[in-house]
Amino acid sequence: MKILILGCGMQGRVVAKDLKNSYPGITVIDIDENNLKKLHYPGIKRIQFDVRDRKRLVRLMSDYELIIGALPARFGFYSMECAIEAGVDMVDMSYSAEDPFLLDKEAKKARIKIIPDAGYAPGLSNILTGEGYQELKRVDHLKIMVGGIPEDPIPPFNYRITWSPSDLIEEYTRPARIYRNYRIVTVPALSGVEEFYLPGVGRLEAFYTDGLRTLLKTMQKIKNMEEKTIRYAGHSTIFKTLIDCGFFSDERVVINGKDVICADFSFHYLKKVLSKGPEYDITILLIELKGLRGVRKYRIIDHYDRRNKITSMARMTAYSCAVIARCIKDYPEFGIIPPEYLGMKREFCSFIKGELKKRRIRLQTPA
Repeated sequence: MKILILGCGMQGRVVAKDLKNSYPGITVIDIDENNLKKLHYPGIKRIQFDVRDRKRLVRLMSDYELIIGALPARFGFYSMECAIEAGVDMVDMSYSAEDPFLLDKEAKKARIKIIPDAGYAPGLSNILTGEGYQELKRVDHLKIMVGGIPEDPIPPFNYRITWSPSDLIEEYTRPARIYRNYRIVTVPALSGVEEFYLPGVGRLEAFYTDGLRTLLKTMQKIKNMEEKTIRYAGHSTIFKTLIDCGFFSDERVVINGKDVICADFSFHYLKKVLSKGPEYDITILLIELKGLRGVRKYRIIDHYDRRNKITSMARMTAYSCAVIARCIKDYPEFGIIPPEYLGMKREFCSFIKGELKKRRIRLQTPA
């Protein structure tokens, strides 16, 4: 199977490495030549390419059998549109803000399959939620807590960037949608802070972010549903202060005669300061479903891969995507396929969990 990977960043490179032995016809494109140079695996074709050239991108896509999206969020919906135009299946992990179901009719008409949000969370979190939902049949409460943090936090942020700073701030500013009494309720991002202690990790906090995404449409029978992001305690207060003070606004200020946008300065600064320290990280996923038939819990605590020098965030996101990519051709339906649908089908869910276990991602199901 010929596979085209859009993006050669931290996630795209790991996906390419994971798939290269199974699928020899892999091409990775990126606008940044430096990103392409970091991909050192023989047999993988690298092309410097600007995905904003739509006609050229669609033409390139049409030469492949599967597209994998590993681009920043702002390109996610656009690249799925291009895949439909090219008539090629796609697995995307960009977490675009737009509703992927808007493309369902077009994807079905083109007889292709698109799996959006095919990463860590959303992604793996949806798959496990789908499995738990199918087992319990009726779920009254769903709570997902997920995050990536450094093993050795450096004050004051106690966080190390593992993805785009602009996407991080988008997560911290976009209102979060949750379910209360079968209805969607919008709450401010960074609100609903709760602190807890996780043995072996430390004192943490969790706050609302808009991570439920497709679950808001596919799990409408759940009475109460929420997702929160995990960070070290105190993190949300710092970022809420910066946001409230306008550091990520479009306001312009003049510094030494130069017109500067506040957000541009802040993103540039964050990328620098949040890249300090070793990249050793921890990812945490805690899911709890409660219903008439009992409680279903999932827990993953994953650490940086020191042997292969792969961050835990890349492991959880890229490996989940690579495993999902192995499923798409066998899925029996066309259109937009949210990851939770894979979890609801036992054969797909078992395959995904088995493949992640081979990659030393340890899933626990506490009683």
